[in-house]
Parts: sequence; structure tokens; C-alpha cells
Amino acid sequence: MTRKPKRAKKTASSAFRGALFAAIFGAIVSFSIADANPAYFVLATLGVLASWLGSVRPARPAPRRLINTVLLLVIVIGGIEVLRVGVGVSAFAVFVALLLVVKLLDLRSPRDDGQVLVLCLSVMVAAVLTSNSFLTGSAMLIESVLLLRAFVLFQVYRVVRMGRAQDARLDRRSRVDIRSMMIATGFLCALIGSGLFVVLPRNVGTQAFGQWGAGRSVSGFNDKVELGRPGRISTSSKPVLDLTVRDRNGMNSGSENSPPIYLRGAVLDVYREGNWERSSIMRVPLAERIRMFPPDTTLKPRGNFDNSRWDQHFEVSMRPVGDGPVYLFTPWRPVEFHILNEPMRLGYDFSRGLFLKDGLGGGVEYAVRTVNDEFRTIPIAPDAKRGDVVATEIPEEIAQLAREIVRDGGIDPDPLARAVSSDASAVRLIENFLRSRYKYTLDAQPVPSGTDATSWFLFEHKQGHCEYYASALTLMARSLGIPARVVTGYIASDYNAVTGQYTVRESNAHAWVEAEIAPGQWRTFDGTPPSDFHDIHVPDPGFFRSLSKMYESVEFLWGRVVVGYDSDTRDQIIGDRVGDFGLARMGDHLLARFAAGRSKLISRAALVAVIVFAGSMFLGIALMRSQHLIACLRAWSRSLLTRFGFSQGERAGITRDVQRLEIAINHALRQAGAPRPLWMPLKQHLLAHEPDLLRSPGLYESLTGAADVLYLERFSRESVLAPDRISDLVSALRRSENQVQAHSPNPG
Repeated sequence: MTRKPKRAKKTASSAFRGALFAAIFGAIVSFSIADANPAYFVLATLGVLASWLGSVRPARPAPRRLINTVLLLVIVIGGIEVLRVGVGVSAFAVFVALLLVVKLLDLRSPRDDGQVLVLCLSVMVAAVLTSNSFLTGSAMLIESVLLLRAFVLFQVYRVVRMGRAQDARLDRRSRVDIRSMMIATGFLCALIGSGLFVVLPRNVGTQAFGQWGAGRSVSGFNDKVELGRPGRISTSSKPVLDLTVRDRNGMNSGSENSPPIYLRGAVLDVYREGNWERSSIMRVPLAERIRMFPPDTTLKPRGNFDNSRWDQHFEVSMRPVGDGPVYLFTPWRPVEFHILNEPMRLGYDFSRGLFLKDGLGGGVEYAVRTVNDEFRTIPIAPDAKRGDVVATEIPEEIAQLAREIVRDGGIDPDPLARAVSSDASAVRLIENFLRSRYKYTLDAQPVPSGTDATSWFLFEHKQGHCEYYASALTLMARSLGIPARVVTGYIASDYNAVTGQYTVRESNAHAWVEAEIAPGQWRTFDGTPPSDFHDIHVPDPGFFRSLSKMYESVEFLWGRVVVGYDSDTRDQIIGDRVGDFGLARMGDHLLARFAAGRSKLISRAALVAVIVFAGSMFLGIALMRSQHLIACLRAWSRSLLTRFGFSQGERAGITRDVQRLEIAINHALRQAGAPRPLWMPLKQHLLAHEPDLLRSPGLYESLTGAADVLYLERFSRESVLAPDRISDLVSALRRSENQVQAHSPNPG
């Protein structure tokens, strides 16, 4: 008994449809991961599924009127999204996803399927421009394989459709051939990509394209404190920056048991109606001093300060930030600021420890050296004078509470009678009072109208977050004549022993107090209860925490080896003989032009794009209107070249008989009301107009026969028919035209 060969189950059409769906889903997942946007994933997936099950799977395209209506709606939604979030990658990805859903309703030909693949590729590019994380890179690798498979099967499906064999099945040999083609193509792409990766460093164009390639700006930090605003403090674990701490010997001094590091961002010294803001003193010097500094620049304080006394060296790598002014976070007290590999527009003030970066967005890297005065004994002269306290309207009940606290601690609350050397102890008493008497909570309740927010926290609600503690401590210290200010920034306490770095997250945003305990000597105080501080900023060890650290280690290596691959690393691997083909110099030149006239360049580029689009559309319409004239000119020029001996033998160009046959075919098509565009292959045009041409069977048979001969004469190596046979075909076409005209109704 002979065994029947197993019949192939998949057709070319079903195989391509499956690959197309996988590529669409992979593109949506990739951008959702890159943008950290689950809403995008849910809505885009639902839209694709609805279009797929309602139109693609049953092979039932939606009516044109419905598609045009939905397309108009998509344009409106895209415009609203641009107005809401601005022109950015996210708005672009939303618009492309909507177009993808609409296009799935209108799959009528292989060209439509190709457009869907291009839209998938666009979503993939948006994901690359949004994030460069390891998770995004992994998703991109999988999506690249899915897209490659879809493109290969698309070519097979397109050829099958042109041959009118939609039900052609893929046997085992065909599947092996397709798989081999995918592997060979993938290997070639990987080989070329690896070569480009090694030769071209990642820092080429990072300044110009940082806002696109760097991803969404992340920060839980704010340079303003608004007490009484209802809501809940963010507990997002999204990383903001990575911090490495070294001692004077260059050794990593970070550890899991080391004290938390306070990273200062903004200094707030003005209190108005429950809000803390920056005064002009904290704002104006930075704006006046912002200028461009080249790479590898070290900034130091002015004066006779001895910079050799630094204690710790901090290396900071901030995750992508947005355009415009951005605070750079440093510990107190900085004595050196080092700009690393990229130029930076920077404003700084060492006396207040403030650093502000301006310009285009992207990742930011810098290094800081500090002097730690926390554990040094500061000699204070008996006749030392306090600094000036910023004029503040402090409610009397807050001042009275501060006096009671320090008096109970054995310290005179009167600043005229109290020595400056007792100010640190007075602030410490208030700090301990807040830590022991008040409850910490992340829930922010609204403050009753007409009530001072800090007084409400101290005397009524008696619970709040770090900003309430910082506000209360600052106001009570000022009421005793002690200069104090609120500082906002981050806490670094999450240490990874594998990478040797602290990971600072959005949830590590914090507010604390700095008080001047001696002339020019500011110390850090924090009224937040230590147990609550530990729960928020110090992660508890456990299984899931171990997994998280393992992933962060992989993310660190990915960022260091792949994302951080720069010119210096390339030179270490292959030497400095292989340059970057002038891309770095060209990128710097373009960046300088872009920074000098950004709005003017954008408007000029938009005007040029409109002119090019209008000109191209006009030229295309003109060419379509003059198809017959162009065809005659082409035939005449070819025959002229052949007559003057510019052909290499009989097959060097198209012979006169073949030209005559092509002109006859085009003339017959025009007479039948189906003129062929110049850009469309003849057989594809006949297939598209088959229902109309079949109304005249004789003409359709003559056209298909003539098309077969034309293809053989054009693409075969040797002539297969005699000139007489071609003349017969031309005559047959003319007779068919006459028969069609004879049977057509007379309009008169």
C-alpha cells in the first residue's frame, strides 16, 4: 500500500497573512514598551483586531465611503494629538497606528499589503527614536525578524497574485527555500549592521537628535513646592539617573549600607501662601551665566578656594531629558564640575551649588567633586554674626511652637541672646520634634480655604509628605533667626553591587532643608521620620528585588557597551585609522546651524517641502495627461538610434516590429477605455482591467496573446518569432478594435 504524499496545508496567501499579523502585533508591542504606554498597546491592538476580524480575514474590504470618512476622522484625531502633546514621536506613533487600522479595512491588492508593511516599519522607527533601553532593543530584535519574514513572504504572495494562483500551496521544499532565504538575508543584514556599529560611534549626532533618539523625559523632581494640592505622591520606579561614587584614590566607595546621598536640584527660599519658590537670587545668576562649554571642561569656583581638599568624586549619568533648561543634580558642597564627552550649554553658581543645563534634550553625563562638611568640626568665633534671614510671613503659632521646642531643649529661642554655635542644636531639636510627633503619608489632602498649609499640617492634620516636613522645619528655623531654605532633588540609596552604581528613580524625589549653622556653612537637615524615609527610599532585600537588580545589571551593560559606544571606545577596538567619514564634523556643523536659527530653519524646510510636493504632484499629473505623446517620443527615439547604427546587433534595443506591437497594444487599450499608465507593467494592467476587457472576448484574447509575445521578445535572449508573426498580431489587434467599434452603440 503506497503512502500518499502529505498535502501542504498553508497557501501563499495564508502564510503571508499570518506573517503580516505577527509583524503588526510586534510593532505595536515594541512601541508600547519603548513609550511605557499600556494604553497605546490596548487601543491599537483592539483596533487592529477589529479590522482584521471584520475585513482582512473574511477578505471583505470596507466601502470606499466608509474608509474616507474614517480617514478624515483619523486626520482630525492626529491634529488633536499634535495640539495636545506637540509634534513628537508619540503623536506620530498614534497617527500611524490609526492609519494602520484604516488601511487594514482596505486590503484590495498587494500594493495595499506593502503599505501596511511600511506602516509597521514606521512604528518600529518610532520605537527606536523613543527609547534605547535593553527591553526596547530586545523587542526591536524580535520585530526585525518578524518584519523580515513578512517582507519575504510578501514577495512570494505578490508573484502568486500576479499569476492568478491565490490558492497555490507552499510545500515542504518551498518552505525550506523561504526559510533559507530569510536566514541568508538576516545574516547579511546582521553582518552589515555589525560593521556599521563598529565603524560609526553612537555619539555622532546625539546633540542634534537627542530629543528624538533619547526618549521621553523622566523626572519626579519639581522646582516648586505647592502645599495643599490634592493627589498622591508618585511611587514610580522609573530610573532617572545612575550615580557612581569614588574616593580620592579612584576606588568605588558606594555600598548597600552607606548613608543616603542627597542630590540637590533647586533651592527654594520664598514662601507665599503655602508655596515655596525660587527668589531672583536663585534664578538670575544662572540665566546670566549660561554659555556653551566644549567637552572635557572642568569648572571651579572663583576665589582662593583650595580645590585639592575635595573628598568624593561623583559620576552622574542622567536618563533622557527634554529640551530647554534642566537641573543637574549634585551633592553639597561642589568644588569641581567636569563636562565629559559632549559639549554642554551650562549655567552654574558654585556658592549656592546650582547647575542648569540648557539646549536640546537627550542623555546627560557629568562628574562632580565635593567637600563633605557634615563630619568636620567647624570653628565658630564667639562674636560670629548670623547671615540675613529671607523676609517671610511666618504665622505666629508656628513661631511660638518653635520657641517652645528649643526652650524645652535648654536653648534660648531669642537670636540676640543665643550664640551662633547653638543654632545647629536648635535646628536639630526641631528636626527630632517633627520626626517623632507627625505621621508620614503619600496621600495629599486639600487644605481648607484661607488656612496656611504649614500651620494646617502642624496643628490640625498632623500628617503629610516630605514637602510639609521641609516647609515646617524651614519656617520654624527662620522664626528663630536662623537662615534656612528648602531644597528639592533626589535621594540616592539603591546600590547595585554588580554595576557599582546607585540607581535613582522617580520615587526617590525628595524635599529637605539646609540651614546656615555658621557664617557661610550650610548643613543638611531632614524632618522626615527615619522609618518612613527608609521604607520609601531604601529598597528591602528579597527575591523580586534580586531579579530587579539582575535586570538593571543587564541594562547597565547594554547602556555601557551598546548605547554608550562612542569614538573613544571605537578607537580602542580598531584604532584611530578608521574615521567616521566626517559625520561627526558634519553633525557639529548642522547642530551649530540648527541652534543658531532653529525656528527659521524649520519654517524654511516646511516651505521647501510644500514646494517640492506641489511641483511633484503637478509634474505627475502632466505626465499622466501626456502618456500617448511620451510613448510616441520614446518609440521614435529608439527607432532613430537603431537607424543610425547605435544598436549592438539586432537585440541591442527593441526592434521596430516590437515597438509597433507595443504601440498597437496601447492603442487598443485606449480604444477599449482602459489606457495603460506608463509606470504599470502590461500584464498587471490587463489583470486589473480583466472584467472590463472580457466584455469583448476577441479583443481580450488578442491583447493577452500579444502581451505574451511582447514579453518573450523583450526579455528572452534571442528572438523567438519572425517579423511576419508580429505583423499578424498587430493586424489581429486592429480587427478586434474594429469589431468592438462596430458592436458599440452609436451615441447619436
